[in-house]
Amino acid sequence: MCTSRDLLSPEPCQDSFATIKSTSRNCELHMLVFDACITKSGTTPKGDTDLVKLQRIGSHLFLDRMPDPFLSLCLVPTKYPLRAPPSFRHAADEIQIGLPALMSTYSDAYFTLLANWLNDCDLNHPDCYLKAIPSNKGLALPTKLLDVGSSASQQSILLCSSTSLGLKGEDTRYIALSHPWGDSRHNNHFSTTATNVSPRLTSGIAISSLPKTFKDAVSVTRALGIRYLWIDSLCIVQGPQGDFETEAQKMETVFSLAYCVIAASSASGTSSGFLSSRPQRKSVALNLSANSGKGDVGDSEDNNAMVYVCEAIDNFQTDVIDGPLNQRGWVLQERALARRTIYFTERQTYFECGAGVRCETLTKMTNNQSSFLGDPNFPQVALTSSKGGKIRLYESLYKTYSRLQFTRAYDRPIAIAGLEQRLVAAFDTRGGYGIFDRVPFFGRSLLWTCEEPGGMRRIEFPKEGLGRYRVPPSWSWMAYTGAIGFMDLPFEGVHWLEDDVRSPWGAAVWEMSLDTSGSGNSTASSMWHTGRTDQDNNLSGKGRRLVVGLKVVEKKIKWDAGQRPTGIDDAKELRVVAVGRRKSKSNKPARALEHHVLVVVGIGGWTDSGGRRIYERVGVGSLPGDWITHNEQEEEISIF
Repeated sequence: MCTSRDLLSPEPCQDSFATIKSTSRNCELHMLVFDACITKSGTTPKGDTDLVKLQRIGSHLFLDRMPDPFLSLCLVPTKYPLRAPPSFRHAADEIQIGLPALMSTYSDAYFTLLANWLNDCDLNHPDCYLKAIPSNKGLALPTKLLDVGSSASQQSILLCSSTSLGLKGEDTRYIALSHPWGDSRHNNHFSTTATNVSPRLTSGIAISSLPKTFKDAVSVTRALGIRYLWIDSLCIVQGPQGDFETEAQKMETVFSLAYCVIAASSASGTSSGFLSSRPQRKSVALNLSANSGKGDVGDSEDNNAMVYVCEAIDNFQTDVIDGPLNQRGWVLQERALARRTIYFTERQTYFECGAGVRCETLTKMTNNQSSFLGDPNFPQVALTSSKGGKIRLYESLYKTYSRLQFTRAYDRPIAIAGLEQRLVAAFDTRGGYGIFDRVPFFGRSLLWTCEEPGGMRRIEFPKEGLGRYRVPPSWSWMAYTGAIGFMDLPFEGVHWLEDDVRSPWGAAVWEMSLDTSGSGNSTASSMWHTGRTDQDNNLSGKGRRLVVGLKVVEKKIKWDAGQRPTGIDDAKELRVVAVGRRKSKSNKPARALEHHVLVVVGIGGWTDSGGRRIYERVGVGSLPGDWITHNEQEEEISIF
């Protein structure tokens, strides 16, 4: 195994674990393989006689039967054209040019690489680079931006109003920071508030006073040659008399109009920073010299290229998608709406745009989520998808989002509102609070299920200063904490009962201006959406009674709280609203068909303005048709 000929061959090579272990004391290559055997999860051999079998596929070495790369290979030319020995030319053509070691953060070479990623994307990916903000779509710059200046020696930054400075979208580029706030006991959130916004607008902010994560964001922005930076806690006035409620509804445009988003993936909070040193990547150079016999490990004056065997550290899934920053609820929307993002992770730096992912090692990767969340014109894929494809798209998105974390649980509805607006526009429909109007979206999105162990819990929303803003109705999963799923119903197999349950989105309130061109651009004022206070949130429908006992029916019910609501001891206290029923190929009567229902319970003696009793959702189920009433003993109800 200790030869370049063995490792670069497409044929497998192998040694016993005992041989690798003993030889590792004197051979750098065997030491690298031995370390990988120990550190790679699930790959440690069981005994000294076990074989370690490696095979090269492209630029990676794979351990027998393991799906992920065991080690990586990279080619480093010393001059052009490449003059590899004949026996290695085929392998050299298959191995990516790359960097065996990571550059130092803050170095000129490191920042040059980041700038080159963006410059290449500007020139070659027209869908990713927004040259100017189209004024005819009613879009505008963020209300406030940070002017970081043009000199690295400048000791302060200025919070500025984009309108008062006369900044225009066609000539203003800005960077947006995606970051974790962290626990306030260990992190200085350094928020702009009603009491300090004035001096920050007039006198500026000393860079020395910024927490480390914000200092790093300023450094990156300046190094990329961009003058303006957007940071949520600085550019949105937080707390009492702040403008969070207004600005939160603009997140769709803040991230989608940014020249680039920088994601502080390695930061634990505002005080930790994200340009810290990374673990050095282990590597060993293979000699490709034609005069070096079988190709010893080492260097040679005859080479004009070197192949390095390196630790396999290119893992966008683990470092970014499954990383701690991406477990924050706000970040899903930020990633989906961004045109391109630079991720600063603990192991290396990644660049994602609509064309894929690039690594700091110079590896180019494709990411199966890039066509969706990495889409610079999210959700372009929805425009070409079938109805079934659209349904699976939003179900997957909402299931993922429901499992993310929030410092303030009541941010759950608004942290995805901008992304939801894009989906509503792409589906050419109406909606809000995670529900889409019109068949087949309406019924399926209403039939979400609780998948949280122990059940979901109602979110306690602030009672002062918000009115009904951001307080979702009980029929929305956004009113609760916890993970959701959706009832698995066959496509084209459900007859949706539009007369039995009606959405709050009446035609009279819908003078919509939806952009279905693919840009997904829609203005908050043109549609009803999550967070609006001037629309009725209630569903209306037919409340059907149960004709079987509670012990029988609750075997078919999936309760939102994980168990039957306290105080419900009789099926007579429940109502069900039929959302759909199974289609019949033989014209069976409704009583003989399975019905997919919302389970609701009355809220005291409350009634709406039309005199209908008000109910709230407590679960869903699929019930035999002869368990519920049909046409008799039904009442018109309102569901909040």
